[in-house]
Amino acid sequence: MKRALATFVLGWLVGAAALAATPLNPKVMSDAPTTPGAWRMEAPGQGGTGGMTICQTAAQAMGRKDPNPSQHCEMKMVEDGASQAIMEVQCKDSRQRITITRAAPRSYFFTVQDLKDPSARPMQMKMSYVGPCSAKDSLMSLDKDSPACKGMQARLAEIDKAKASCAKAGDARARASCEQMMASSRAQMLSMCGQ
Repeated sequence: MKRALATFVLGWLVGAAALAATPLNPKVMSDAPTTPGAWRMEAPGQGGTGGMTICQTAAQAMGRKDPNPSQHCEMKMVEDGASQAIMEVQCKDSRQRITITRAAPRSYFFTVQDLKDPSARPMQMKMSYVGPCSAKDSLMSLDKDSPACKGMQARLAEIDKAKASCAKAGDARARASCEQMMASSRAQMLSMCGQ
């Protein structure tokens, strides 16, 4: 259950960052940059990860490399005011209503309601523009002292042990593949936590 929620939150975060560049740019976000960049996401009360930053530029680059038409979503503007916008997003397996209000310049509150399960508690997020980022940056980075990063730090020793055990992986090709996979996992964890 917790893993499903984390997956849903991550998917929504990437989608929320992409909203800043959508053709349905709501009036409430009129001060948002027109070019992709890094967005700070905070989900008070959602637990687990702490704050995180999503690089919209990296997300768009990944989308170009791996286009998945089954993930196509349609967005419809329900209300478009200077102080609040309401959008409905219909994807293959989900339907959500997103309410956006301004928190501060280039900073917005999002409330996401699952329309397929109206009794579910709405998710609330704050999204703030951080600045530019590049396609080579990590898609998602977490606060260095967040519970998620502390957990990843604890797993680094396990990855190092697993990499050492790659020496037992039979032929040279299997050994090299194992070592590369472990090195890649380690580098990804470190980059997500700003190291």
